[in-house]
Amino acid sequence: MKRGKWVGIVVGTLIASGTFWLGLFTVETDRVTGLTIIAVGIIFAMYTQAVLAGVENIGTVVFHSALYAIVAGSTLVVLFSATRSPSYLVAAPTFAIAVGGAVGMPPVDQKSRTLLRFGAAGAISFLVVAVYWVDLTVYAMIAPLVALPVIGLADRVYDRAVEVMDEDTEQTE
Repeated sequence: MKRGKWVGIVVGTLIASGTFWLGLFTVETDRVTGLTIIAVGIIFAMYTQAVLAGVENIGTVVFHSALYAIVAGSTLVVLFSATRSPSYLVAAPTFAIAVGGAVGMPPVDQKSRTLLRFGAAGAISFLVVAVYWVDLTVYAMIAPLVALPVIGLADRVYDRAVEVMDEDTEQTE
């Protein structure tokens, strides 16, 4: 993994978490404004993460990354509206940030790597929902902070698995 990728993850996480917390404060007084702040924050986080990670085709990758993030978050909000289960609403910010990061983090052209990233996005969203049911305050603090680092760790696991598979192939020859 390149060092720039982790810088992008850290800065993207800071932007996403800052706007998430500001949006949570704002959503109590005006729901539309609060949700807009969260959505714009996710878009800027995806842009920053992709730029600092050194993505080559920045416009297309950031557009797809932000689009996937907003659609993923909006889908969970719609599911909440239909079922009234708070778990969907609780998972929405983390899942949106993680899905956007999974699409926008380089390398973007390896399908198996992206699939592992999506699995990590689902797993961390499930974990965040479990934390929410235990303590709301802890949830609000960790929800935006864990999404992009988990995607980076999934990449690290993928890279290590590829190295191990290559080592086994070299030893058998």
